Amino acid sequence: MSPDPAPHETVMNSRIADREHALILRAAWLYFIEEQTQAAIADALGLSRFRVNRMLAEARESGLVKVEVTTPLAACVDLERRAVKTLGLRDAVVVPSPVDPARTHAMIGAGLARYMAAQIADPALSVFGFGWGQTMREMLRYLRPVARPEARIVALLGALPRSSEENSIDIIGKIGGMLNAERYYMTAPIYTDTPEARYVLTGQQFYASVLDLILRADVACFAAGDMSEASLLVRHALPKGVAAQDLVAAGAVGDFLGTFIDIDGAAVDHPVNRQLVGPGLGDLKAMKSLVMASGGPDKVDVVTGALRTGLVHTLVTDETTIRAVLERTGGAAVDAA
Repeated sequence: MSPDPAPHETVMNSRIADREHALILRAAWLYFIEEQTQAAIADALGLSRFRVNRMLAEARESGLVKVEVTTPLAACVDLERRAVKTLGLRDAVVVPSPVDPARTHAMIGAGLARYMAAQIADPALSVFGFGWGQTMREMLRYLRPVARPEARIVALLGALPRSSEENSIDIIGKIGGMLNAERYYMTAPIYTDTPEARYVLTGQQFYASVLDLILRADVACFAAGDMSEASLLVRHALPKGVAAQDLVAAGAVGDFLGTFIDIDGAAVDHPVNRQLVGPGLGDLKAMKSLVMASGGPDKVDVVTGALRTGLVHTLVTDETTIRAVLERTGGAAVDAA
């Protein structure tokens, strides 16, 4: 076991760390604010270009510097307008499709954060519902903290039977912390083992109070899941005895807040939809603002089906997905930029 450092060593290490932090800050200022080249910064600070490059990378990774694109691309704005007009939406947010499809969650999460930042900052809105998943996790990376101690944050669905950054418990906890707001959880699995078990569970007082808050949410945002193995719900939340293949055979293209739907937006005829612990499609009709954030090659079918429910008020997606959805739903074809 190593001995504790002497007091003078601790002070020295602290001073070195402070000087390093100040140097990184100075390099970041020169590069991002004064728009100096890395070569010029290296000369000014007496450093190598390699070290300047590493310092700028550290500034980004540590959150010291955040790059935000505030002007939407013209092609995305055009697609947003077409989506609103053609699909009967109140609003749409379209982000550029990434070269690497694996980055789709990050891109859409950033777009969702931009949209939700304005909603959360509105003092007229006080109850916010959130789903879970990779897109919600990515949204948290870009969402700016704001004090809303009077707000209430509620989980739209139950929790996954495992701990992860995508779980509703983690998502709601982090958002509530960012807003300093009260948090409410659906302390139950997403699905019960049988429809009969659901009847018993949903008769409990805790369920009624949380469901009432969900249905009174001023804004509720979530991601639609597809039927591939990439879906966290398919991989980890289906009850015992329910196979994704059986749901696909019943016509399912994905889930809309836990309800499995077909390409036309109707709930498929499968017992699992009667095992859902949460609001069904009928309950969602009364909600004020449903924001769905989903996209990518595997999500075209479920996004199409979800929009055909007529329940989505705002869609956050990427260019490639919305082009495919517009073509599939009879919208005017959009030429690629």
